Amino acid sequence: MQFTGSGWKHLPQELVDEILGHLLDDLDALEACSLTCKPLFGATRPLIHQRMCLVSKPPYLGYPKPKEPLFSFCRGGPEAFERLVVANRSGLLRYTRYLTFKMDDGSFNPTNMQKYHPHLRSITNLHSLTLVPFRIHPFIPVFRECFGMFTCTLRHLEIRNALGTGLQLSYIVSQFPLLEDLTIVSPTEDAAHPGHRHPVPAITESPPLRGTLGLVKVDARELFGGLAALPGGPNCCSLELFRCKDSQVVLEACSHSITSVSYLWCVWDGDSESNPCIRSILRYNS
Repeated sequence: MQFTGSGWKHLPQELVDEILGHLLDDLDALEACSLTCKPLFGATRPLIHQRMCLVSKPPYLGYPKPKEPLFSFCRGGPEAFERLVVANRSGLLRYTRYLTFKMDDGSFNPTNMQKYHPHLRSITNLHSLTLVPFRIHPFIPVFRECFGMFTCTLRHLEIRNALGTGLQLSYIVSQFPLLEDLTIVSPTEDAAHPGHRHPVPAITESPPLRGTLGLVKVDARELFGGLAALPGGPNCCSLELFRCKDSQVVLEACSHSITSVSYLWCVWDGDSESNPCIRSILRYNS
């Protein structure tokens, strides 16, 4: 089927859907497609602008061009948040489904976020949130102001390089009642840091976590124990474990629901032949 001239203005919806179905993971192709005609411009706009990445440090030269962020702001300091203002004025934040804060210079903090809360509230259907890195204790007293607008829609949460205690991290996770998929990468505790002693409110409920739980370089016993002990705790169907200590705790807590385990290299648990974690996986998957 060929369309020329004004024919592009009247593309059948089923043809538009078929075209976009082949281009969902190709941002460059979507952007090119959006320039061809008005129907495709309107149809591709939500797909092009569904990912936002706020970056405070420029990527190293030589790295491949990232595919996911349409919006990335590579200046240090709180200026990274200004991209929220630009997107909000253009009405694009309503399309945002995946949001990443990647601010290695420390500018990702409640003080810098404060005046941008109205713009964050324009993201009304966020599905996935990634925090890299994440200093937890400053956010605990103001969690509702900073992230409360996402609690009713968020399904996927990834936290990398979190600084805080296992209890603090569990509290943040517990605040998203619809959370299904959770990934924790390389959390650290600094007992000498003042935030280590920051009080944590009581955790009264846990998210369903019915999807995938991914843990990378994590002390599973301390992090997972709090959530697993709560009523209606995790019912994960898939576990992704990589270099985790005490992975047996997670496996035992989720043994009633898991159907697959992957990414396993539990070098902290001992060698593979005597590792009870591996024996458990073999039993659960048999």
